[in-house]
Amino acid sequence: MKLLKLGRTFKEGWTIFVRNSWLSVATVSVLFLSLYVIGATLLTGMVANELIGNIEKNVSIGVYFKPDIDESRIKEIENEIKNNEDVSSVEYVSKEQALDKFSNDNKDDPVIADALNEIGENPLLSSIIVKAKDQKKYGQLVDYIESNFSEEMNNINYGKNKDVIERLGKIVATVRKIGIILGAVFISIAILITFNAIRLSLYVRKREFDVMRLVGASNLYIKAPSIFEGMFYGFFASVLAIIAIAGTAYSGLPLIQGLISRNDVINFYLSNFLVISGSILVAGLLVGVVSSMIAIRKYLKA
Repeated sequence: MKLLKLGRTFKEGWTIFVRNSWLSVATVSVLFLSLYVIGATLLTGMVANELIGNIEKNVSIGVYFKPDIDESRIKEIENEIKNNEDVSSVEYVSKEQALDKFSNDNKDDPVIADALNEIGENPLLSSIIVKAKDQKKYGQLVDYIESNFSEEMNNINYGKNKDVIERLGKIVATVRKIGIILGAVFISIAILITFNAIRLSLYVRKREFDVMRLVGASNLYIKAPSIFEGMFYGFFASVLAIIAIAGTAYSGLPLIQGLISRNDVINFYLSNFLVISGSILVAGLLVGVVSSMIAIRKYLKA
């Protein structure tokens, strides 16, 4: 019996949704925009956080030494840095190793090959690659190295990695703030429009409610079609938002282009499809249900 009643109220909710076609289209469209903003913000934030995490895992300090520094002195410095409690590992890269790697990485570039032949000698510097035990300790390690070995150093390259991480962090924070503000505005508008759409259908059915009360229908039975109506708004808006966000992912997320490749964005989206799509669907259904309940309370006692 309960399943029969549920089926009837579901069918009635669908009938109301279809009957108010233009109103349904307008409501779904506004709710779709709201969910798209939230979903796009979620996707961008997740991708950027993943990228920051990957960069931090591979962050290291490259210390490059002046050409006149002997290898024995570099080895001494390497051992001293290894003894620092914040250091995870130290790797020595000789001039010859650096040149071999550079040549192999650019073997298909004739311009670089010609330039190396023209120079006639190894232009690269010996270096050590330092990794910290904790990502938060890199700044302290840079200060330690610069204060103790600045006379032997030619340069240190941690600043570039730091700039990339800080840039991504700012992008994530900005996108999150913009997304929260726009999402809140659009969700408020969506709830208001969904509320008015359902209130209009309730007003049209006011006499029907009175008849249902006279024959002993429960409040839940009277409310259920409007609740399903709100859920239909949320469901179809969510489906459209999921499709639009998939298109955004396949376009490579314009906000972080140049920082991560289009293929990486697509792979990340596919691997997190259920989380992203599920969040959007739940948000859409919640907006629909909440809007329905607010509208219903105006006409029916709880």
